[in-house]
Amino acid sequence: MEKRRVVITGMGAVTPIGNNVETFWKNVKEGKNGIGSITKFDTTDYKVKIAAEVKDFSAKELMDFKAAKRMETFSQYAVAAAKEACADAGFNIEEEDPYRCGVIIGSGVGSLQQVEKACQTIETKGPLGLKGKCTNVVTACATGTNCIGDALRAIQYGDAEVMFAGGTESCICPTAVAGFTALTALTTVQDPDRASIPFDKERGGFV
Repeated sequence: MEKRRVVITGMGAVTPIGNNVETFWKNVKEGKNGIGSITKFDTTDYKVKIAAEVKDFSAKELMDFKAAKRMETFSQYAVAAAKEACADAGFNIEEEDPYRCGVIIGSGVGSLQQVEKACQTIETKGPLGLKGKCTNVVTACATGTNCIGDALRAIQYGDAEVMFAGGTESCICPTAVAGFTALTALTTVQDPDRASIPFDKERGGFV
């Protein structure tokens, strides 16, 4: 079977250095560092003090308030990025066959905050109305890239015409930091500029 050509028609981003594609890319080019002191909980008793937090994100400004309240933060990030990608692409589900439009968005950890709240079921219903191929991939740090690759193949081989693809995460919380610290996986360096140095002989872990 001949593989079809695939094009990226829209992009969206919610990141530690920008909550939309334009801001994110501007800050990438300027070399802005998104790492800083953890603000989401008290780190007094933790060896790890820094993380790359998303900043100034307001779900109620980007989506229906009631829907946002039913979502965990990482789901809000995914919806916000997807809405930006829709607008960027000029995508309107009403003009498409919903059974030929799908989603492959994964999360390596997801919301450990939800686990801390007694493992309640995460509200996953979204407003996009896509009824085609909907799967996800969980391959730790490679999850988002893996999902984009699977979405590419879904279009190449005719499973779908449109795919929303990517990854989302929001796990800066006591459970995650304590767990990864116990694994000696996180850097304990407190200088943001010397924290994420994966190819340096002085690297001490990830952020």
